[in-house]
Amino acid sequence: MTFSLQLGSRARSLLPQLSKLVSSASTSHARRHISATTAPRSKSALEELAAVQKWRDNVLGKSSILWDRMDPRQLTLLDQSIRPYLPASYPSLPRDARVGDVAEGTPIPPAAYLVYFPAAKCESELAPDGYFADEAPPDPFGQRVWAGGVMNFSAENPLRVGELTSQTKRIEDVKIKERSGMDPLVIVRLVLEMYNSRGLCATENRDLAYMKPIDLQRKTVKHNRQPDFGHELVPSEILLFRYSALSWNSHRIHYDAVYARETERHPGLLVHGPLTCTLLLQLLEANMPQGMALKSFDYRAVSPMYCQQGMRLNGRWMQAPQRANTKCDVVGPKKCELWSTNDEGGISMKGVATIVPRA
Repeated sequence: MTFSLQLGSRARSLLPQLSKLVSSASTSHARRHISATTAPRSKSALEELAAVQKWRDNVLGKSSILWDRMDPRQLTLLDQSIRPYLPASYPSLPRDARVGDVAEGTPIPPAAYLVYFPAAKCESELAPDGYFADEAPPDPFGQRVWAGGVMNFSAENPLRVGELTSQTKRIEDVKIKERSGMDPLVIVRLVLEMYNSRGLCATENRDLAYMKPIDLQRKTVKHNRQPDFGHELVPSEILLFRYSALSWNSHRIHYDAVYARETERHPGLLVHGPLTCTLLLQLLEANMPQGMALKSFDYRAVSPMYCQQGMRLNGRWMQAPQRANTKCDVVGPKKCELWSTNDEGGISMKGVATIVPRA
């Protein structure tokens, strides 16, 4: 599939290292070339890297545009799928009294755009794991991890139900990251931009990491901070199936248990990275200070989450909001650390959200 992030790989202990590597890649983003290696390479390894270079030269900078009318039924189905897994304080969405769907003109909740703009791909255009083949480098770098990203939202011009909206997507960069004693990673950065008739609504920088098939044991990375708010849930097979369907995500690790266990050697179905990201941002919505709205979310995947495994969503305010001298309304930005943990207390995703006064 796609959020996870994509957490679709056997690299279960790799993700903590991967976050650092992707962050490092971001700082050198302007170079836009595949990093040269100083270590000796076999002929086959050099041929593999040459194939990646050729693929990069062919795809870099190419863009595609998808149009979608932000269908109220799609958001209604997403809301019905995830609301049972959210705190009772999660705000309700206004409904059309005639059909029961979310009312047109309603601002779309953060990360809900991930279930819009489906790519019309035939099954023959997919990779063996069920995900889009055109975003993947050539073999043997076929095992994919949705490593993280940065989402930015317009407070003045949010995506709204019923509006005709475009999404432009391009491969912004492809890098080789060397790893001591291991095969390299191929990091693909996608840039997505969403526009309505009034202009830019949201952007996303998405980092996908591709590697040769590996089979490592998961390590538990724990957080040393206490949350200010949180919520516990257990993701089910039905939740994963519904999210795969809504996001038009056929990555087999999310619904094909035999494939997940026998091919990618996971203990069970993986929770979508985008789904975890969505749940974290909806947790923030359930605890949002009055008059504030999400401006951005910078997140990284740390470790896979599995179906029927206990998950805890956590939030911690990182700074006090600025206030005007003459009234109590919040007038400045505020940051909130968000993270999810598994039933062993290990972090599966973490990030920092910035909120600002509503327009």
